[in-house]
Amino acid sequence: MAYVTYAAYYLARLNLSMALPEISRDLGYSRFMLGLIGGAFSISYAVGQFVNGQLAETFGARRLASLGLVLSALMSGLFGYSEAFIALLVIWGFNGYFQSMGWPSVVKIVRGWFGLGRLGLVGGLFGSCFLVGNIAAWSILGYVTASQGWRSAFLTPIIPLLLLAALFYLGVKDRPRDCTTEDTRCKEKDKPSKSLSNVVDGLRRIMLSKRIIMIATAYTLLQFVRSGFTLWAPSYVLENYGLSLDTAGYGASAIPLGGILGSVAAGWLSERLKSLGRGFGRTPSMILMTVCLSMVMAALYNVTGYGLQAGVVLLFLGGLTLYGPHTLMATVVPMDLEEEYGSAGVAGFIDGVGYLGLTFADPFIGWIVDTHGWDGAVTFWLASALGSTLLLGLLMLRGETRR
Repeated sequence: MAYVTYAAYYLARLNLSMALPEISRDLGYSRFMLGLIGGAFSISYAVGQFVNGQLAETFGARRLASLGLVLSALMSGLFGYSEAFIALLVIWGFNGYFQSMGWPSVVKIVRGWFGLGRLGLVGGLFGSCFLVGNIAAWSILGYVTASQGWRSAFLTPIIPLLLLAALFYLGVKDRPRDCTTEDTRCKEKDKPSKSLSNVVDGLRRIMLSKRIIMIATAYTLLQFVRSGFTLWAPSYVLENYGLSLDTAGYGASAIPLGGILGSVAAGWLSERLKSLGRGFGRTPSMILMTVCLSMVMAALYNVTGYGLQAGVVLLFLGGLTLYGPHTLMATVVPMDLEEEYGSAGVAGFIDGVGYLGLTFADPFIGWIVDTHGWDGAVTFWLASALGSTLLLGLLMLRGETRR
């Protein structure tokens, strides 16, 4: 249920990326202005990661995830009825905060049941939930936008999300009620909440950790590439191949399809390396995939010369090599650092820093496309992938992941 619920969050999140071309034509806003709307989402989402990770501990993960789904559905509806740029900017900014209620909440619930198992496989499998949400959102909302207009992409998800929020609230519990008091999972869930002083001290220790700072920076560079794939991919496919909007949505769905495979494969590979006594086991897997991601980004130059089929294959490979290391950094690495720093604190810090970076990337990519075309955007994504690879290589050489 947690898997399906978080996937559904994307129906009120990626409707913007599907509607961007139509909004630009209908309201006359530039890509830079539309990028600012995406940036407003990113910064409020980043702040929400720091705040809502703590609220999930005290307010309750089930309640917070349900509330976030309800409020995000309402923001989607308001956006669909708005036209003024400032209104669109503010509404989508609020939506970013409400969307951030979902991830820490569902991770908290899943961590209680599976956190003591094979973290790579568990994180890889569960980490694919937002990719399933990508596929559903782009496929469904692409068709809705093409057939009924961009406003329908924001109005259609309201009722389904409200119904799912009710089902999640009624059908999911914060902790496993059917286990005995001797069960280690129950004991883990019954730990007392941290005091404010402990929270501040934990955040300070995280910020003083060179390895976490390097991982967060490498993750931020990957987020730059992810921004291109999630916010701009439908526009990229539509403009390069002259497709209809719904067909472009289907083509862009190759990215999350590849991401699902990459997420699971990265988790499996990192577990294999760890079991062979290769130290931390995660960093070599991430380096391998970011190197391959850089190669895919280089191949995207002059993509129309390859034909549509080859272009879709490249998008698939891009999703595979992007979301593999992305899942390891955002989900599995924090779990590995549970005893030293606390997995929730590390996850919130890494994801929060990454989305703060997106406040720069979203409008910057829009400006690049406006002034230098799509090849300029591909250059930016390639540089970001190479930078992430370099940081991970330095991290492995320093041996930071082993201490």
